[in-house]
Amino acid sequence: MEHMLQRILDKLEKMGTELEEVKANMATKQELEEVKANMATKQELEEIKANMATKQELEEIKANMATKQELEEIKANMATKQELEEIKANMATKQELEEIKANMATKQDLALVQQAVLETNEIVKKLESKIDNHEQLLTLLSHRSLEHEASISSIRFILTK
Repeated sequence: MEHMLQRILDKLEKMGTELEEVKANMATKQELEEVKANMATKQELEEIKANMATKQELEEIKANMATKQELEEIKANMATKQELEEIKANMATKQELEEIKANMATKQDLALVQQAVLETNEIVKKLESKIDNHEQLLTLLSHRSLEHEASISSIRFILTK
């Protein structure tokens, strides 16, 4: 009987160790909150999409921008240098346009973020399921252990009479 109790205790200890390993591998609520805080919402992504220039718009901008030759023609035809400086100040350069393009998120970037969110959600659901299973198993084992202890106490009481 003592051998059986020892085996049960060993199994409980092993399960406790396994539970600690599961807990160590799980994300904390704080980590999940950090992920939520660092991730863009669908609304934010839609706003970015709405504010992004399309290829057609970029082509239109390129088509409407003055080339160096045209700028020289403008300089030659302008009445004053001050007016030319005002035109230069109001025009976007190719470099500025490239910087804007470099800082924008692409549809591929958004798809990757969405995929990462879905994968993280899947992992969290699996972990929650495993935790629930472990909790049920621990509860069951606790009840069995208590039943065994009660049986042992009853046997000891009978033997001491």
